[in-house]
Amino acid sequence: MSTVGTSPSATSSPLLAIEGLRVGFRAAGGGVIEAVRGVDFTVAPGEAVGIVGESGSGKSLSMLAVMRLLGSTAGITGGRITFDGRDLTALGEAEMRRLRGRDLAMVFQDPQSSLNPALTIGRQIADVVRAHRGVGQTEARRVAAEALERVGIRDAGRRLDAYPHEFSGGMRQRALIAMAIACRPRLLIADEPTTALDVTVQAQIVDLIADLRRDLGLAVVFISHNLQLVAEIVDRVVVMYGGKVVEDGPVETIERAARHPYTRLLRSCVPRLDGPVGPLATIEGTPPRLGRMPAGCPFEPRCPCREALCATEMPPLVAAEAHRLACWRPQ
Repeated sequence: MSTVGTSPSATSSPLLAIEGLRVGFRAAGGGVIEAVRGVDFTVAPGEAVGIVGESGSGKSLSMLAVMRLLGSTAGITGGRITFDGRDLTALGEAEMRRLRGRDLAMVFQDPQSSLNPALTIGRQIADVVRAHRGVGQTEARRVAAEALERVGIRDAGRRLDAYPHEFSGGMRQRALIAMAIACRPRLLIADEPTTALDVTVQAQIVDLIADLRRDLGLAVVFISHNLQLVAEIVDRVVVMYGGKVVEDGPVETIERAARHPYTRLLRSCVPRLDGPVGPLATIEGTPPRLGRMPAGCPFEPRCPCREALCATEMPPLVAAEAHRLACWRPQ
């Protein structure tokens, strides 16, 4: 095993490469509190990668850094993000605006707050098309209707004139996905897009993203706390905890032979129809607070397999074939 800085998919030319990414928040008393602490992984063209972990693990923050949408209180404090060979951390805001929506697109978990309630669905999608394709209003509206139809909204031409409040939760999420794919991006980031939906609609949205990936040749990053949900549609799973990658491997490996204690516990917390009936397993304790990360492995205070070394030294992320792991006591 050898320490590595990129994921196994980097053997082919990656579409997205994240190397040593660090993201921090400005502290009230001065200084910076890091929430993402040296994240490394890649996404190949057409690949689907799932990022899994509890709230606060750095999943969404890492992808907001890719989109350069961190806001005024946070910033990239280290590392490099390249997309199709271009260093996104070095691009000016005008260049990033040209990429966002055209080559990179992101779908957020709450469509209600992501859509403008004062504008029709068609207007919002058409505005994105006009901004990136430079077409007129008629053509932009045609593309918007086509995008709505592609995501499974019936009578798309008429639905263009509906407002967000006239759509159900599932339809609003479909509309948001239509906006994201209208300009045929190369990478779609889906940030827990099923969290606010019931189980039946969740399955429909997951199937939709899988179909769009196949039909449009998209690379997809799917963020979730549900390992079983992610495993249905991705090729590879990246498990994050405490702002770091703790395990990364093909979905079959993570599903059947995960080696990090945290990954194994995450897997056991998901209800399964083919499993025994009874209370769900839980992970004792809570994730570490920002600014109070353990000196060693971030999972050490909650880990049932911990030993003395785990409390004092951070395990390096090491690779064996197509799998990566950061653990002193792999299972």
